[in-house]
Amino acid sequence: MRLLSGLLWFLYKIAVFYTFLVYALNYWTPSHHWLAGFVMMSLPVTLVFHLAFLVIWAFISPKRMLTTLFVLVLGYPFLARTYQFGRSSTRASLAPEREEPASLTVLNYNVFNFAFYNYQYGHDKETVRQFGSWIEQQQADVLCFQEYFSRQEMADFDFTTRLRSQGYRYRAFLQESETVPNAQNGVAVFSKYPILSVRDTLFSGTNGLLQADILWQKDTVRIIDVHLYSMTLKLSGIVNKNIIDKQEYEKSKHEAKYAVSQLRKGFEKRGAEVGVLESWVADSPHPVIVCGDFNETPYSYVYGRLRRQLDNAFEQKGSGFGFTYNHTPSFIRIDHQFYDKNKLELVGFQTLNKVPYSDHYPLMGRYVFK
Repeated sequence: MRLLSGLLWFLYKIAVFYTFLVYALNYWTPSHHWLAGFVMMSLPVTLVFHLAFLVIWAFISPKRMLTTLFVLVLGYPFLARTYQFGRSSTRASLAPEREEPASLTVLNYNVFNFAFYNYQYGHDKETVRQFGSWIEQQQADVLCFQEYFSRQEMADFDFTTRLRSQGYRYRAFLQESETVPNAQNGVAVFSKYPILSVRDTLFSGTNGLLQADILWQKDTVRIIDVHLYSMTLKLSGIVNKNIIDKQEYEKSKHEAKYAVSQLRKGFEKRGAEVGVLESWVADSPHPVIVCGDFNETPYSYVYGRLRRQLDNAFEQKGSGFGFTYNHTPSFIRIDHQFYDKNKLELVGFQTLNKVPYSDHYPLMGRYVFK
């Protein structure tokens, strides 16, 4: 027993060293190298590991619990990125009270092309129509979409016209089709208030940044709609627990290698893309709200860099874990809203995780001028 305890203690000290490295990389974000990305992403796993050892030490070596408690206390600053306690998740929290100053509500949503590809092959047509009805019913002042899709000649997918009829008279697109008239896809911003100027940059495919300066309350708010490099992970075989033959095993192994390769490429791509986003934020003379699909968890270079400039809405007024991915793996938060805390006050925030139509959940934030 003593030998086992000594071996566990030796291995645990190595784990403590690794944990301090994870903490340091997440706190200071010194590098966007892909290897650092993998290490940073492991933060939740390391915390669960230490919680497990807290129980183990209680049985075999209670005095070592102090070391584990010390490690967990050092990780406390990262709790806000992971879970928020005791806040109402009801939609009522986003409805402005009469005595409050006028507020600006911003909804960001990766709409996955409004499920166009399923619709095209005759699947889920009723779901697509429900999706469209839900979009039309939203009362946000500004809508920020990623993977937006609109075709005027298709009634069910003429979202640009439909949104205009709902009061969104002003709009901006990162990418409009050059071959199909009256067609838009990619990153899009719709506003009930005038858009004074637009700026954009296309990274690849439909990924990029779209900036819209919006006239509101006789002032200007800068909205930056974000869709950073996508990973498109194929995880069906990885999460399948019933590997019944060699062929299935080989398929799972191939998908695992593909997933790691895509993660590595994503860390490198998004690390470069966030540099452009940081410069746009730093150069803004107006209050800034940055929102969209970052394809990055809260334990990443991208998240840490933005957190130096702006506050994260979930960390201030979120509830629970705030997971935003409606697919496997469903336990990640990769869609975010950041805002300028020196010029804007966040009044309410919600992850709308009962909206099932896309592979992401929408986020809604309500802001007022300070």
